[in-house]
Amino acid sequence: MPYVDAPNTKIEIGDMNPRILIVAANLEDEIIKTLTDGAVDGMTSAGVLKENIVIHNINNPIEIPKKTKELIIATRKEARVDSKKIYKNKKYDYDYDAVICIGIFIDGEMEDFDSKSMESYNEVLDIIVETNVPCIMGILTCNDYEQGLERAGIGRKVKGANHGYFWATAALSEIKVRSNYCKGISDTSIFDGFSVPSNVKVEGGRNNKNVAILCAQWNMEINSEIVLETVRTLVKNGYDFNNIAVYSASGSFELPGLAKYVIDVSRLEGVNENNRPIDSVVCIGSLIKGGTKHFKFIGDAVEISLEKITSITKIQCVSGVLCCKSSDEAKLYAGIDVGETKGVNIGSKLGNMVG
Repeated sequence: MPYVDAPNTKIEIGDMNPRILIVAANLEDEIIKTLTDGAVDGMTSAGVLKENIVIHNINNPIEIPKKTKELIIATRKEARVDSKKIYKNKKYDYDYDAVICIGIFIDGEMEDFDSKSMESYNEVLDIIVETNVPCIMGILTCNDYEQGLERAGIGRKVKGANHGYFWATAALSEIKVRSNYCKGISDTSIFDGFSVPSNVKVEGGRNNKNVAILCAQWNMEINSEIVLETVRTLVKNGYDFNNIAVYSASGSFELPGLAKYVIDVSRLEGVNENNRPIDSVVCIGSLIKGGTKHFKFIGDAVEISLEKITSITKIQCVSGVLCCKSSDEAKLYAGIDVGETKGVNIGSKLGNMVG
């Protein structure tokens, strides 16, 4: 099933009071209506005020990226370091703290399914990179209508789970990680029980560069092992452990947007004195093939986006996003043995690429 490895994350929004935009294509369709209701319910259950959720309905899912950008840009104003926004931005502030895009493409019912799906994924990532506003990709790419029903939790053959709830959690997670970054808070929980071997630890490090490791929350059994091996390798190569910080993205699709955000905001004065300009970013995630081409579209779009970010910012973005046909294949890349097959952790390769 495509949702069995979803992160078991409960977001407490506290006093953040975020404002969310949902751009949905054809709310009269039972799939889209159910997904949208699930997203709204997921956010209000977490404490988001219903009046702070703006839903914009359009007819054609192909138009979602264009309309999303239009609605975000319409609220643009010059950013202020002393603003009361939940998280700071480099150049502009926007009225929305996050966006959820909801629609469905069905293979066989639209011409050029693959190219149009890929185009939409790329365009949504481009919006995130340009605005630093997290946009959650809720455009389903299904083989048939029944798959869409399943992903809305109303399948006739297999009921499934309503992905709208996942997207709500993802949106709030992306807001929270940005808020935490502005407060100088990183994800230290991944280091519980972790220690750098004494034979590779270098006191103070020989390299004072700052590295941000971004880890997708989906498939954490795999991702966490790769993160830890990447850190070991960096320390072995002379990087100061105290200059390596880990931040959690809700999923692999969200990695480029978070990368661009931390690069930009790390260079803002007056945000947080504990945040230093980031010199390199390593993005780690694992995409495992389900019943649709969704994993491949995400994988390709993420690679393209990270290359763009490196070009735009001149900051190295190393991609450690796996695109695997099975969970066993992904485990091998995380150094986890499968049967008699020995796993080889790619974290050492990623760590050696940083420089």
